[in-house]
Amino acid sequence: MSRLISHALLAALLAGGCGVAAAQVSIRAGISHIAPHSSASDAVGPMLPGPPSGISVEVQNKSTLFLSLAYGFHPNMEVELALGYPPTHDVNGKIAGNLPPHIAAFNGQKLAEVRQIAPTLFFNYKFGEANSQWRPFVGIGVNYTNFDKTKSTAANNALNGGPTDISLSDSWGLAGQVGLSYRINERWSILGAVATAKVKTKLTTTTAGVQRNIDIRFRPTVLTVAAAYNF
Repeated sequence: MSRLISHALLAALLAGGCGVAAAQVSIRAGISHIAPHSSASDAVGPMLPGPPSGISVEVQNKSTLFLSLAYGFHPNMEVELALGYPPTHDVNGKIAGNLPPHIAAFNGQKLAEVRQIAPTLFFNYKFGEANSQWRPFVGIGVNYTNFDKTKSTAANNALNGGPTDISLSDSWGLAGQVGLSYRINERWSILGAVATAKVKTKLTTTTAGVQRNIDIRFRPTVLTVAAAYNF
């Protein structure tokens, strides 16, 4: 996947140098609201009920600052690297109601905090003319998600039977977006976009050397409103 990103950037730079149109660099900043739409398996590992264990998790929504850098190498085409300030999501327990009360009591409680860094590289196609006031666009690309900081709560430590370490595996997946920009003048514009990506990870808890795992898939909906400055 890293080669794919490198090749995409190289292709954009080469196209920009062909003289089809003046290259344009754009910086965009705004707000994104992330709805993870997580789907998690039941926990597996030693000293659990079941199987199935009836113990799972649900990742909560979060808003964060959005930042991206776009390189337009054609009046209708650009490469965009979407970044932003890494959000920290609450991870709540999703516990089956038929489990013993001392376990079922953790349903809905916050079990962890997880920070994600998710740079996404898009190839965007913009409809209309370069000077059009309204320009719809669509994009397809690749997402990389790294869960770099995790914190187990007191509730999670109690559920697992002691101090617990948490880790999540990295993820690569396809991404897509649709949006609409409004041109204010030659330099400034505003835009709105809806993006998604395929993200999957394995959450591992370690308590006194005992490991338990949960597989999590995300189909996030990311709503973004931003201002753009064109150089």
